[in-house]
Amino acid sequence: MNIQLYLFCFYIFSLTVTISYFTIPVLTRISLKYKIVDHPDVRKLHKSPMPLLGGVSIWGSFTVVILVHIIIVVIFENNIIESPLVSSKLKFYAGNATHIIKELSVFLICGFLILIIGLIDDIRNLSIIKRLTYETIVAGIIVYSGFQPEMYFLPRSVVWIVTIIWIVGIINAFNLLDGADGLASGVGMIAASLLSIVMFLGNQPLLGILLISLVAAILGFFRYNFPNASIYMGSTGSMFIGYVLSVITVLATFMVTRVSSYFALYIPIAILGIPIYDTFSVIIIRLFNRKSVVKADRNHLIHRLTRNGLGTRVGVLYIYAFAFYSGVAAIFLLNASITRSIIILIIFVLVYTLLFLFERFFVFE
Repeated sequence: MNIQLYLFCFYIFSLTVTISYFTIPVLTRISLKYKIVDHPDVRKLHKSPMPLLGGVSIWGSFTVVILVHIIIVVIFENNIIESPLVSSKLKFYAGNATHIIKELSVFLICGFLILIIGLIDDIRNLSIIKRLTYETIVAGIIVYSGFQPEMYFLPRSVVWIVTIIWIVGIINAFNLLDGADGLASGVGMIAASLLSIVMFLGNQPLLGILLISLVAAILGFFRYNFPNASIYMGSTGSMFIGYVLSVITVLATFMVTRVSSYFALYIPIAILGIPIYDTFSVIIIRLFNRKSVVKADRNHLIHRLTRNGLGTRVGVLYIYAFAFYSGVAAIFLLNASITRSIIILIIFVLVYTLLFLFERFFVFE
């Protein structure tokens, strides 16, 4: 990256985190006034009602910053292209503004739909069937609009189905992960940060900038959400984080060299490994115990760690560590040969084997 692009990324980050940070107190008051709160019960870790509108700040700061800059590009397109102060990468995007703005518009509109679904779930507690149906419709709109991964070795119909399952799956994985103060927000920041590095290394700076904005949006909220939290993101925030990460991984190109390997396609799976692991492990546990896979319980990763004697905050930090190591290993898949890719994937498997053993056999007094 050249210096202009670095400065622009810093500017986007600073603007987004400021908006997110200063909207939280307002949203806290609104949440308490209208009783949009998460009440404690036997399966939850908090002991008193918690405001639930923190996710609106994540969505709002992220969306406002993108919208403002779309408007700037539309109005000052020629000035941006001709300015010597603007990065060549940003000039390229300004020169292709029509196509890019169309894609961003679909992306933001569907993000707004996810916000609405999340708000309804926070206020009225949607059934899992209704929520999955609405999310599938949004994912279908995304796919129909041309958002598809580069999986030319599969029939188009299969790619459509896989993409919809991926988007809906990651949205719900983050929603399910959100079981302790700072957990989903922290893992979301780690995943978005590592994925942004992949995007810049892979010469996809626009996606990198979007991810930097997401990191900043979460960070402004994170100040109020890290244990002991004063506000929760609710389904609104967790679903929106999952939505942005899933759609960006669909848009991204992970095979950036002529290396004859498809191992790079595992990068998003590895970076999003923790929410995927949490989701699949809790489903397996419920099936093993002959319980409904959609009925909420205390068998998520954070609950399992706390039952082993870890405090909630320490358990959250351990999960951060595993999310980070898994994601860092994934970065090296970007330009790896087949042999190196196999070694990296073995390391990835070992990380999650260690996590399984760690939560299964280590007991803390």
